[in-house]
Amino acid sequence: MTSLGARTLLAHPVVSAGPPQSSSGLCSALDARSLSAVTPRGHRGSNMPPMRAGAAPAGTAAPEDLRPPNQLLLSVVEKLFSIKPIWERASRSARQKIVRRSEEIGLDFEGAVQQLRDVEWAPRLAAATAAGVAMPSYYTRSFHAYPQGNLCWDAAMEFEVASRSVHSPVMSPDGAVDPQGDDIFRATYMNLAKGFIEEGGARPVEDAVDLGCATGLSSEHVRRAFPGCRVTGVDLSPHMIAVGRYLQEQRLSDLAPGQQPLQFVHGNAEATGLPDSSTDLVTLCLVAHELPADVTRAIFREAYRLLRPGGALAVMEMDPRTEAFKRILRNPAAYCAFKATEPWLLEYIGLDMQAAVTAAGFAAPYLGANSPRHKTVV
Repeated sequence: MTSLGARTLLAHPVVSAGPPQSSSGLCSALDARSLSAVTPRGHRGSNMPPMRAGAAPAGTAAPEDLRPPNQLLLSVVEKLFSIKPIWERASRSARQKIVRRSEEIGLDFEGAVQQLRDVEWAPRLAAATAAGVAMPSYYTRSFHAYPQGNLCWDAAMEFEVASRSVHSPVMSPDGAVDPQGDDIFRATYMNLAKGFIEEGGARPVEDAVDLGCATGLSSEHVRRAFPGCRVTGVDLSPHMIAVGRYLQEQRLSDLAPGQQPLQFVHGNAEATGLPDSSTDLVTLCLVAHELPADVTRAIFREAYRLLRPGGALAVMEMDPRTEAFKRILRNPAAYCAFKATEPWLLEYIGLDMQAAVTAAGFAAPYLGANSPRHKTVV
């Protein structure tokens, strides 16, 4: 996707995810992903070929009304979840489901977390906390069943094992669990992103920034997809950054020849403080559904600022247009379970991601699917 002079809407295909080339992961248990890798408008010279294929352009059809049915009922649910005892009960139930599923796929959830609890974290948290990073109000509220959201040790220490549990059924149309589901899911996302980036003639990826990286699961898959790439993960939670750095230290011996260690930066994805035009790829993996829509738009603008000429943005998120997602919205009980961990869910559903990336300066995106419940917009 590109713009040569006046903006041109290019024809892009709708693509289904094929099997990943490798099987190399938290969002809610009913999450659906979209990957958006888009090239900045004006960042590509006229000698660079446009991203094109032979189907209808993404974004030219009338937008589908994704507002959930039973609006009145769901508004009652919203009010109920503002009552602390009700939220706490639903959150406990959601967490218990994650722990049970982890046991089903052979993970020792409590054992993995206890190993991290045994680490001396105070100096690591101090080292991970950057001076002057303010916490916006949307980030200090409870989500993912944690009263403090991501600003706590439980969220950071449980992130990887919970992700593997939550995503174990995500690649199966019928919800069958797979212990490798999370790895396959993330690898499929990056394979699609890489393919679209190469097809579109974007610049080679030597540097990448992973916004909202948590402890680095998504960052690791960027590194695997682009061998030799220098990957910097940015997250607003110093707890996530501290745990991510620790896990990276434990895995240094596993690096393949030529692989660079992940770098972690404590910062706000809306204003990272990283230099202008300093990276070839910006990724945003399962982050937008956790944010107010205006914050997501601001992050897209920040991504545009960070990219070098010919660089690309890749966003993976839930796809509200899938039938699996619509079933949740039609079922108040399922919606309640989902809403217990995702306070910004309805704002995300109302976000036109394709319009948001083009408004930030990017050209018309490719559209694909990397699971039965997730879309890829590139």
